[in-house]
Amino acid sequence: MSLKLKTMTLHVVIAGCMSMAFYAQADVKIGVAGPFTGPNATYGAQYWKGASQAVADINAAGGIKGEKIVLVQGDDACEPKQAVAVANRLVDEAKVSAVVGHFCSSSTMPASEVYDEAGILTITPARPTRRSPSAA
Repeated sequence: MSLKLKTMTLHVVIAGCMSMAFYAQADVKIGVAGPFTGPNATYGAQYWKGASQAVADINAAGGIKGEKIVLVQGDDACEPKQAVAVANRLVDEAKVSAVVGHFCSSSTMPASEVYDEAGILTITPARPTRRSPSAA
């Protein structure tokens, strides 16, 4: 996935966040979940760079309704069990409003169940075989 496409994807997530009413907090937290270690770490680094640039641009323009965007990184190493742990941390501890990721389909599928249950908006470059856990 090109850097431009990654940046556009993050902009779509952020636009979705803007329409939600529960963003009265000081920062809008968006999770970025992907392989930041392991054999696919090169892709994770590019993924993070694209998300970071998009957030820098948006924050420089005033953020979302005056609120700054903060990225929270979650390293799943493209491992399904680690992806579930990352998803739980992003939802329960980091309290993210949306997630960009996971990068690998093998991580996306189990993590998507956590996000679906929590009502968290997700956008992924992965190619999962079903669209959402509730669609199965």
